[in-house]
Amino acid sequence: MPSFRVRYLLFANYLNLFAFAFFTPLYALFVLNIGGDAKTVGLTSGLGTYAAALMILFFGKWENSQKHQERLVVIGFFWLAVGAAAYILVHHVWQLFAVQAFNSIGTGMLVPALRSTYAKWEDKGRETQEWSFWEGGNRIFAATGAIVGGFLLSATGGFKSLFALMSAVQLVAALISLKLLKKI
Repeated sequence: MPSFRVRYLLFANYLNLFAFAFFTPLYALFVLNIGGDAKTVGLTSGLGTYAAALMILFFGKWENSQKHQERLVVIGFFWLAVGAAAYILVHHVWQLFAVQAFNSIGTGMLVPALRSTYAKWEDKGRETQEWSFWEGGNRIFAATGAIVGGFLLSATGGFKSLFALMSAVQLVAALISLKLLKKI
């Protein structure tokens, strides 16, 4: 069984991915719903991914100089919970670009700090198994989130409910990650 800290990191990460995956397979539908087309889907998705990649590179370098990267994990989880809620306010494509930019900052802050904290805290002699928990669990929770998201959208008939629930689950992930600060 992984250590206390590794379990908390895994669980917070799983919940974050689970909630984010509600939206992932439905993204194109949302873009069409706010007046976009196939080109807009590709453009907003691609530029959002480029922005996240640049933020990961920027924060990855900066975070090396930070003593307690666990704090950045917590901030990143909270940032993404707010970012999920921000989708509720999107009614036009230009607003989607703004939310994607906001979320790219949260992703950039979270990903390097989360991965390096996990690597630092993994149990010696169990690294391979613990990375399998990370990768296998990520896929299980993302797949489950995608399935749940499709059913939620069908049941509620609207994206606002989906985004509210997505944000609430990500907020739970952020609150769980607060436990990490008690172990610094």
